[in-house]
Amino acid sequence: MHYPLVSVIITTYNRETYLETAIKSVSFQTYRNLEIIVVDDGSDINYAAPICEKYSLCKYVSKENGGLSSARNYGINYAKGEYIAFLDDDDFWEKSKIEKQVKVLLENSKVDCVHSSVKVVDENGIYTGKNYGASFNKINKRSGYVFWNALGTWVVKSPTPLIRKEVFQPDLLFDESIKVGEDVDFYQRMFYRHKLFYINEPLAFYREYNDQERLSLQKEKYIGIEKKMFDNFKKMGIKNPFVYYLIKIKLLESHLRRWNMIHKKNPIKIRKIEIWIRINYLFKLYLKD
Repeated sequence: MHYPLVSVIITTYNRETYLETAIKSVSFQTYRNLEIIVVDDGSDINYAAPICEKYSLCKYVSKENGGLSSARNYGINYAKGEYIAFLDDDDFWEKSKIEKQVKVLLENSKVDCVHSSVKVVDENGIYTGKNYGASFNKINKRSGYVFWNALGTWVVKSPTPLIRKEVFQPDLLFDESIKVGEDVDFYQRMFYRHKLFYINEPLAFYREYNDQERLSLQKEKYIGIEKKMFDNFKKMGIKNPFVYYLIKIKLLESHLRRWNMIHKKNPIKIRKIEIWIRINYLFKLYLKD
């Protein structure tokens, strides 16, 4: 039986506290053909190398600070595996995650990404009783060609995807100019080209805690990301103008939802019919550079 190499990319920057827990959760996977690549994105103190030395599967690489997208792209270029997985340095995995996901990719040649739900843990790694994933009536919408139901609405849960390396092309990498929300941009574009498979089981643990340095908490910085996303869709060479029209509508609606959630006292109210009729004008108005 073929056991493809899986490259696990863990990026880290000035956050030592949870890194070894993340590495351990990969080292103790039931699937054994793994390499762990810890990409240190220019941390002030070299804490990651001594931790990596404890684990035979772990490779430490460092680079100048360039942000999360830059670190992930660096790891992708360094990786030797047929499949790529990402793990943030404060999250960790259930021990059978990779084994279950590799099985899906081996059995489904038209699927290029496998993802799942997550269990939410606190800063001490204790399960909070909360899960993130598809609700019962939307499970079927998380597999297959999900682009139109996902655009502007949802992406894969960050510690869960396993992706074929061939997915990563020059026009489909993490945008290094996006400092917050780079995963939203990347996965929405990946959905345009590739099919998914959703495992309705929490295969990873997502850590939630109050630290304002966490990018996921910096909601204001997500405002306007839809303009970047649209520009990146254009770089993918989509030919059909009607597809561009629908993408614009979806992205503007996403921007308005995001804005109104943050600025509840100053919401933007536009009727749906007006968005459809005046999309080019409204897109430029609200998502100008």
